[in-house]
Amino acid sequence: MSDHDSSTLISRMKQKIKDLKIKDLKIKDLKIKNLPCNIDFKKLLAAFMIVVIVALSYTAYSINEIRTRALAVSLGGEQIGIVRTEEEALSIMEAIKRDLSDTYSVECVLDKELSFELTHAKDNELTNNEELREKIESKIDFLVAGYTITIDGKKVGTVKSEYDAKFIIDSIKEPYINNVEGDLKEVKILEHIEINREEVPITTLSTPTELVELIKVGTDEIKTHVVEVGESFWTIAMMYDTTVDDLIEANPDKKPEKLQIGDEVKLVVPTSMLTVVTVEKVEYTKDTDFETIVENDSSMYKNQQKIKVEGEKGESFVVANQVKHNGRLVEEEILEEKVIKKPVNELVVKGTKEIPKTMATGVFMMPTRGRFTSGYGTRWGRMHRGIDIAASVGTPIYAADGGTVTYSGWQGTYGYMVEIDHGNGYKTRYAHCSKLLVSKGTKVYKGQHIANVGNTGRSTGPHLHLEVLKNGVHVNPSKYVK
Repeated sequence: MSDHDSSTLISRMKQKIKDLKIKDLKIKDLKIKNLPCNIDFKKLLAAFMIVVIVALSYTAYSINEIRTRALAVSLGGEQIGIVRTEEEALSIMEAIKRDLSDTYSVECVLDKELSFELTHAKDNELTNNEELREKIESKIDFLVAGYTITIDGKKVGTVKSEYDAKFIIDSIKEPYINNVEGDLKEVKILEHIEINREEVPITTLSTPTELVELIKVGTDEIKTHVVEVGESFWTIAMMYDTTVDDLIEANPDKKPEKLQIGDEVKLVVPTSMLTVVTVEKVEYTKDTDFETIVENDSSMYKNQQKIKVEGEKGESFVVANQVKHNGRLVEEEILEEKVIKKPVNELVVKGTKEIPKTMATGVFMMPTRGRFTSGYGTRWGRMHRGIDIAASVGTPIYAADGGTVTYSGWQGTYGYMVEIDHGNGYKTRYAHCSKLLVSKGTKVYKGQHIANVGNTGRSTGPHLHLEVLKNGVHVNPSKYVK
């Protein structure tokens, strides 16, 4: 082979190697320069072929390695499929979250995350999108992003959005702001409130309306009583060991005098979890009390008095800052007070003269000791105008109050009877006596022994028949005798 032929062969080999783009194979490494004329052409060709085969094999390996690259997808540590790119699996996760959020109208958060590990797989070994989604949905649960309201460190409830949480607080404040009568200077919540984003089960979410009611009432359990026939606030209060005033406060929508059968009466006074503090500047007029001056009169008895000069309240104009808690006044700072009208003091004349024992006290005592046998009202088809107290014959009877004896003697069906005029519009009668100890015109004192129990007149046994008359009209003695 001539030098020319050798040079031509070498040029062709160089071009072939360039065409194959053999990585890291540099022509200069062949160090082929002036090839000797006696070179073994067969050996050179064999070497060339080996180089070409190696280059082609490497290229084929590289192409296959790139083409089969894949990612093993795991969820919560468990492999669920194989994909070519992360974006395929992540887009499925985002679609699931988006669909859940649209369904429940709230931001949803999946409880597990995807992880990826490099692997190789042929096309028929890959997991299709539909199958991958089914596997993800079968292995995950979801939480929702909510906003929890905390009052003084205690969690009250969670709502869908921060807007809802702030709306609840504003709703609690609103009625107290709207009912301000003066110039509102400040409004705030006394308790410490926090609104924090939390991931929670969807079943724990509350509506704004539910949380407003819970905060206002202070409990999510409101005990009620259904009104039955004949019941009133008084009887209901007795049943549940509470007071009428508390029931009225717990039921501002109901009028006690118009309670109807079937009405539901709340039994617990609402205690709001939040205290809305308002400071308002107000102007108003107020009455000022008069003083009462006492003047003594020795011509009048100690239990007598009369008004000599009528008292009249004064009037003042007031400017003040009022601090209210949930609409209730707790503090008032008087800024200005101007007298419009001065009060007129009342002058009262009181007696100093000792009261005679025979003067009525206005309170009746029980005139004898015994067993109550018959009350005031209709009896045996007739009106029984007194009360009967059974006792042995001779048991003492005492004057129920001081006064003057207006009758003492036999009085038909009453038998022996004493009547006392107490001088204050009241009279008392003591009938069926066995013995009378006072006569007409005698002045008696409260508790004086005036007669003895007997069985005279129309009587079914020894007893005292007691009557009380007010301004000449019979009344029930049980309401007056103590």
